[in-house]
Amino acid sequence: MSRKCQVLVVDDSPLCRQLIIDAITADPDIEVVGEAANGQEAIARVAELKPQVVTMDVDMPVLDGLSACEQIMSENPTPILVLTADPRNQAPELTHRALAAGALALQVKPALDAGPDAWNLAREVKLLSTVKVIRHLRSLKKPATGVPGATSSSAPSLEPAASAGASPIGLVVIASSTGGPQVVHKLLSDLPADFPAPVLVVQHINAAFAESLVGWLGTSAKLKVRGAKDGDLLTPGTVLIAPSGSHLTVPSRGRVSVTPGPARDGHLPSATSLLESAAKVYGKRVVGVILTGMGTDGVDGLAAIRAAGGKTIAQSQESSVVFGMPGAAIARGVVDHVVHGDDVGKVLLQLSRGVEPTRA
Repeated sequence: MSRKCQVLVVDDSPLCRQLIIDAITADPDIEVVGEAANGQEAIARVAELKPQVVTMDVDMPVLDGLSACEQIMSENPTPILVLTADPRNQAPELTHRALAAGALALQVKPALDAGPDAWNLAREVKLLSTVKVIRHLRSLKKPATGVPGATSSSAPSLEPAASAGASPIGLVVIASSTGGPQVVHKLLSDLPADFPAPVLVVQHINAAFAESLVGWLGTSAKLKVRGAKDGDLLTPGTVLIAPSGSHLTVPSRGRVSVTPGPARDGHLPSATSLLESAAKVYGKRVVGVILTGMGTDGVDGLAAIRAAGGKTIAQSQESSVVFGMPGAAIARGVVDHVVHGDDVGKVLLQLSRGVEPTRA
C-alpha cells in the first residue's frame, strides 16, 4: 500500500483548521500529521514531522505565515499552499509576498459553511506533494550547468535598451506556472522603461488572485503592467498579463485577442496558444520564454517560435521550483539559452540590443 500524503495544517483559528482537515481528509490518500496555530509553531512542526505539504494561513499571531514561509523554505524546504481571505480585500502585495518567499500556490479559504467538497483543496494538496522544492531562489545564485543543444548564458549589466525601430525583437512572450510569479516579478523589475518590445505573459494561478497578481507585478516594474483586454495594442514599454478564464493570443501584428475557452490541454489561458500565435505573426522577431512550472504547457509554442527563427529561453533547473515545463522544452531540443531565473530580464535586454548572450 502506498504511503498517504502527509500534511501539516497551519491556522490560528481552530474552526478553520477543522474545516481544512475535513476537506482534505475526505480523500483517503491524505493524512493530517499535525496542526499549528501560528508561524512559529509551524516552523517547529515542519522540522519535527517532515510533512509532504503545509497549508499556511497568512494573518496569525506570534509569527505571520509569510515569515514562516521564508524560514521553512530556507531551513526545511517543503511544498507550501497558502490559504488566505479574499485577495480583493487585501493589498495586492500581501499574498504574493508568499510566492516570493517560496510558497508554491495560493487558494482562497472557503466559507465556513461551504462543506468539505466546496473547493478542490485535496486535489491541490496531492499535486503539490509531488513537487521537489528547492531552497529560496535568492540563495541559489549560481551558474547554470550545460545542457545539450542549448547555451547556458550569463547576463550583462543593465544598460539602456535599443530603440524599438532598431531592435531585432518585436515581441516577448512568457509562459510561467508553479513558482513563476516571483521570477516574472524579478525579470520585469530588471527591464528598463524604454525596453523596445511589448511583453505578453501567461501565468497559471488561481483565478481569485489573477487581478492582484497584476498589481503586485507592477509594484517594482518600470514598464506599464496591466491585464490584457481584447483588442489591446502591442506597444513597447507595456506588459499585458493574460486574464483568468480566457486565452491571450496575437491574431495580427500590433494587436492582441482575449477570448474565452475552451481550455487547451487543461489550461485556460494556454501558454502554447499564445506562443504559437506569436510565432506565426512575428516570426524571427519574437522571443519565447518558458519558466518554472508543472507539466508541458508552452513547449509546443516554444517549438513553433524556434521553427519560425525566433529566440527561445528556458529557466535553468537549479533555479526552477518545478522543472517540468522548462525541462520538457530542453528535452525537446527547442531551447537556445538556459538561463538562471534571476538573469532572464538581463538576457532579454541583451537580445534586444542584438547581442547573443555569452556562455557562462
